[in-house]
Amino acid sequence: MPTAALETLGCKVNQYETERLLERFAAEGFEIVSADRPADVYVVNTCSVTGVAEAKSRRLIAKLARRNPQARVVVTGCDANMALMVGRTFPAAALLVTNERKADLVTELLNAAPDLRDSCARVRRGSGQPGVGGGGTPQAPKAAGIRTRAVVKIQDGCDMHCTYCSVPLTRGPVRSRPLGEIEEEVAGLVSRGRREIVLTGILVGAYGQDMACGMDLADVIRRVGALPGVARARLSSVEPTHVTQRLLDAMRETPAVCPHLHIPLQSGDDAVLSAMRRPYDRGFYRDVCGQAARSMPDLAITTDVMVGFPGETDEAHAATIALARDVGFARMHVFRYSARPGTPAAGMAQPVAESVKAQRASEMAAAATSLRRAFAGRFLGRSMDVLAEPDRADGAVLAGYTANYIRVRFPSAGVRAGDVVPVLLARLLGDVVEGTVTQRTEATSF
Repeated sequence: MPTAALETLGCKVNQYETERLLERFAAEGFEIVSADRPADVYVVNTCSVTGVAEAKSRRLIAKLARRNPQARVVVTGCDANMALMVGRTFPAAALLVTNERKADLVTELLNAAPDLRDSCARVRRGSGQPGVGGGGTPQAPKAAGIRTRAVVKIQDGCDMHCTYCSVPLTRGPVRSRPLGEIEEEVAGLVSRGRREIVLTGILVGAYGQDMACGMDLADVIRRVGALPGVARARLSSVEPTHVTQRLLDAMRETPAVCPHLHIPLQSGDDAVLSAMRRPYDRGFYRDVCGQAARSMPDLAITTDVMVGFPGETDEAHAATIALARDVGFARMHVFRYSARPGTPAAGMAQPVAESVKAQRASEMAAAATSLRRAFAGRFLGRSMDVLAEPDRADGAVLAGYTANYIRVRFPSAGVRAGDVVPVLLARLLGDVVEGTVTQRTEATSF
């Protein structure tokens, strides 16, 4: 039986697309193995959002090629698109598949590798399965352990064209999935034991703008949150201009929807936001977060912050930290600006020195740690529902997240992974809250 290993870098959309590729490989007759084992095929689903992400992608590709020099290495994802755009190559890759063709990756591979195609055909004949190419229904490979959460892509593409971002170049324009198709996929995931559904996309808040049906993100979360068996529905990143009262009402009025919004900030300085071509200023952003917090008192607001954008001054950096503290983020993802080929910012004057970027990143990370602990501290002494999942560090302990994204660890006695249990949040240790299960009879299992 031929073997395949898949590795993913980058966003939740990439994670979702890798899951679909796993299903297709399994349906064609491949055994899915860990990437730390020799395999006949390695697929690397790459990211190019920053220079660091690109470098990680290239190192991983080279590492896998060394692991089994006879293997076929397939490169896909955003760095595949970027490489074609700038004329860069991957010497170890046997096949390069862009995002637009990712869904057909397995078919392209088998067409280019008759020996693998024949091996897969023998496996399918032996099992009585026709495979994807023969019209069969892809089946998900068996996963180790219990998986409580699933990512569902509801749209792809972005039309914002921020000056620093290559995503519109590598992902194309906004394309929304039909809502019925999304509901069908979620129902299937719930039937396989998934308890939390994370709705994701490249520009989630733009859902529906390319369709004539008049539906938007608020409609999606109402419908998904109402499906039988969905314990939780969580949104991924939503742009500030897409956080409308209609969306907030839908979140508040749909019990399964988590009180958690990831609203990218990038900078808290108006001059920098303008240079980034972000469609808001710091006042608008602060008002949106305030409106959201008033709608849902337990709401967690998480964010992305960039340091070192061209022209960013010490004062602009300080303004970003001040706004972060004002909002009171539950979590912050901090990253350094890196020039992306083909973007307007790549040619901007007043670049920030790498040493200054490093210092600002360190200061922003320290602020993020302080804010994360302060947010979690607000809920100490309260009992909150936690979706239990195995804690890899200790078999006698389970871990999980509250609906508002606080990481909690607690003794596993009497609790199974996949249960939603009330946990008394007792004390904060580093990045995790420790707690104890209360009122065990209220747990909900699948």
